Amino acid sequence: MKARLLMRAIAKVVTAGALVSMVGAGCGKDPNVHEKLLVEFPNSLPSMPIATGAPTLPDFTSGRAIAVHGDVLIALDRDNGDVVTMDRNSLEVTKRAAVGDRPEQLVVNDAGDIFIAARRSGEVVRFDAQLNEVARARIATETHGIAMSLDQQRLYVTLPMESEVVTLDASNLAELDRDRTDMLPRGVAVSPNGFLAVSSQNSAASIFDFSLDGLLEEATYRNLPLRDGNPVDLMGAGHDPAGLHQVRALAVTIQPSNGRALIAHVNASPGTDDGFIQNQLGRVEGDPDEISAPVDGYGSQTGRRSSTVSFIVPTRPIESTVTATDSYGQPAVTTEDFPVRDTVTGQPISHLVDQPSDINHHPTWSLAFMTGYGSDNVLVLNTAESDPMRSPLAVIDVGQAPQAITFSEDGNTAYVLNDHDFTVSEVDLRPLFDLTPTAGQAVVVGDSDFAQSANGKVTKPVRMVSARSAVYGEDPRSPAVRRGARVFTFTGNDRISHGGQFACASCHYEGTEDKLVWFITDGPRQTPALAGRLGDTAPFNWNGSKDLLQENMSQTVERMGGEGLTGQELADLEEFMLVGLEPPLNPNLGPNGLTPQQELGKALFNDPIVACVSCHSGAAYTDGGIHNVGTGSDAERIVFEEREFMGVDPGEVPGRLNTPTLRGLHYTAPYLHDGSAPTLKDVLRRTATTMGKTDHLTDEELDALVAYLKTL
Repeated sequence: MKARLLMRAIAKVVTAGALVSMVGAGCGKDPNVHEKLLVEFPNSLPSMPIATGAPTLPDFTSGRAIAVHGDVLIALDRDNGDVVTMDRNSLEVTKRAAVGDRPEQLVVNDAGDIFIAARRSGEVVRFDAQLNEVARARIATETHGIAMSLDQQRLYVTLPMESEVVTLDASNLAELDRDRTDMLPRGVAVSPNGFLAVSSQNSAASIFDFSLDGLLEEATYRNLPLRDGNPVDLMGAGHDPAGLHQVRALAVTIQPSNGRALIAHVNASPGTDDGFIQNQLGRVEGDPDEISAPVDGYGSQTGRRSSTVSFIVPTRPIESTVTATDSYGQPAVTTEDFPVRDTVTGQPISHLVDQPSDINHHPTWSLAFMTGYGSDNVLVLNTAESDPMRSPLAVIDVGQAPQAITFSEDGNTAYVLNDHDFTVSEVDLRPLFDLTPTAGQAVVVGDSDFAQSANGKVTKPVRMVSARSAVYGEDPRSPAVRRGARVFTFTGNDRISHGGQFACASCHYEGTEDKLVWFITDGPRQTPALAGRLGDTAPFNWNGSKDLLQENMSQTVERMGGEGLTGQELADLEEFMLVGLEPPLNPNLGPNGLTPQQELGKALFNDPIVACVSCHSGAAYTDGGIHNVGTGSDAERIVFEEREFMGVDPGEVPGRLNTPTLRGLHYTAPYLHDGSAPTLKDVLRRTATTMGKTDHLTDEELDALVAYLKTL
């Protein structure tokens, strides 16, 4: 109770403007060097990790892009389509073999055989320990995650475009079973307690139980709700679970000591209808200095405008986190607590890690490691706690865009695969096994720490750096695309966002979308997909206010609080978004052309009465015009009408929006600018007389039109 009251008191101080600006590191600087918060906040100390004994769970129960087998490192070179072996002692590359287009994850069995999900080839490929290809099977449009059963007889592979998990015979890659799961499944992990955990990019995780033959029991399928806030969020200071969304669940692993699943993901707070209405009308009739912080509705905290002061509060609009299940794959308890403060920057240590890309558990200690693809580091959590986010122990600086992490067989060393600089970082983990205990203290506000521990076994968090690194491949992309990928991904650039909170990739994973509606000054705006959808589609953004892509990028950077990208950064970012981003492959396109149903849909699309082509014309499927087809949201209409009633300029008429391209509709649900249409059929029904004319079509004809639209 005291903790809750204290946190609410702190929240009042925050809203009164007590926190000063914290500036993120610029691109090219050390991303972990920030100006320290000048006003302290109450904070916790993490608990001490514990040794868990000899390894009890094989590493192949969850896949990733790097693995260890004896003295050999096996790594995936995604951009070159290769699998690479390296000597673990010298870190020299010893052999390389072609896999297929964009290999994503691998597992290695006890014999050293390597099983790889070749993502854009839609294949699973088996190599022996000498990198000789043994078997290959094409099973889907795209493959992604891969895991192996404890008896090494079964493989489980996620198929994002089909929203399925496929079970294969590991000996010959023959398909044994297929099961539906949540949309865009990514990571997959096998628990010794008899369940399979699957993480999904834009929704909750999924859990299946196993049958006796190692197949998934579809009748046991259940959604696993992910946590709706980190420990500090749950303290109750302005926390609104309804306004939090769980996305970017790309990775899952199993805790060896108890078999529970650990899922790395993001909690996002994009705002709400009510918050947007209050914010917009408050600027008219309330205190003109009181605004949402940061500007334009990112987040839910309130600050006070000042010409010299900006505010960072202990929670952010996008936060990396980990959901832990119990031993049976059910939601585990999440805790309330103050954040653990980083000893270098003074900010909550979990804020240093952005865009979680992998999570892996140490074989013999209560330590989980989550890689931050956008922050060039790794967050270490103590899983002896029921809620690991209560106890972040360390941040480890590694190479550029860490994609995956694995461990030596003795557990003393970690190896991190860095996607942007094509390196493997080696980290000595032994300092984590010998941390210095610190006695717990009572609640103290100010420079002192707060630690709540029954036995006093707490410690100070530490900062670590990889001991050495080695190059595993060469970047095949042009210099401009390479630099643009960095601008797109790297969070610690204060020219792109305030305080290192965002990068493009924070919302646009691989150029796709987070499926969220962000409440900015203009109103609710769904994150648009970028990959394969930008060329020849000017003007840009939902309002169609920018004719040039670089102008639109500059406007977005301004909204995110960035200081402004340089001309070179803008040019490189544009090149990366136009050339470097690959859209997901389309499962609706067959090798023999359009199906009869899709042909009917094409005819309807081009029918002058249905009139889709009157606006969605040309190769880009857009006329570049601004139209009102009656899809303005209730929140936008309320603000417009109230401002008009008050005699204030109401702004743009709700619903006047830029004609969006129809490219990539198969992967961009939900639809409309406010994300209010779950399916394309919902769009056609809602706009049956305002966006072309579809009210005369039969249900079968609507289905045919949708089937064609999904091929574009």
